[in-house]
Amino acid sequence: MAQEFRDLAGKAAKAVAQQARQRGVFLSLSDEEIGAFVSGVLEPGERLEVFADLRPHPDCPKVPRRSRVQDGFGGRSSARKMAGAAVSIAAFAAGEWEPDSRALFSTALHGGMDSLAGRLRVQYDPETSGCEHVLAVTDTRLMLVRIRSGVGRRLGPSLVPWWVRHDQVPACRRYDEGDFALGFADSSWIRLRGGLARRGEAVRACFPDVPGPWPGDR
Repeated sequence: MAQEFRDLAGKAAKAVAQQARQRGVFLSLSDEEIGAFVSGVLEPGERLEVFADLRPHPDCPKVPRRSRVQDGFGGRSSARKMAGAAVSIAAFAAGEWEPDSRALFSTALHGGMDSLAGRLRVQYDPETSGCEHVLAVTDTRLMLVRIRSGVGRRLGPSLVPWWVRHDQVPACRRYDEGDFALGFADSSWIRLRGGLARRGEAVRACFPDVPGPWPGDR
């Protein structure tokens, strides 16, 4: 019986993902659900301007295992910790603890994993699964909102694992594919890809358009 429920949950998850792809978005949540979760993490008096279902571009380097973070929703169970430890040991034995070489030569991320752009990349990919992410702009800051979700789990809560003030995002530029990059005050930048173009454009319009060249361009 338990296996039957797992099979049903797996089929439901695939159906949700397929519907999201057909709608041209990454998220399985409705606008109303997203808006409620984003509003729930605002500071007193802070006003939400826009949010978008953006993701790091596929050419961004993978997050090294030693840089992976927890999702912030209470950590992992003992069984998952043991499984994670086994994976870590296997990764060490295979030499996978070294940073991804693309971090040095990426055309979608500049500044390394310790930069503002790099830390945003890291927070998009927590060690635990079952989370969705929204990039939101308020009247004072740019922030990544993480929402706990997943089939068979309680939806929510939400939290903010990364944020910067508006003045820490002095540049933005568009790419031909409809993607865009955000440039930060420490000279790092990251290229992002969105589900719905209008949402991504709304976020991009919040920051100064600086065509380039940018640090690290080749």
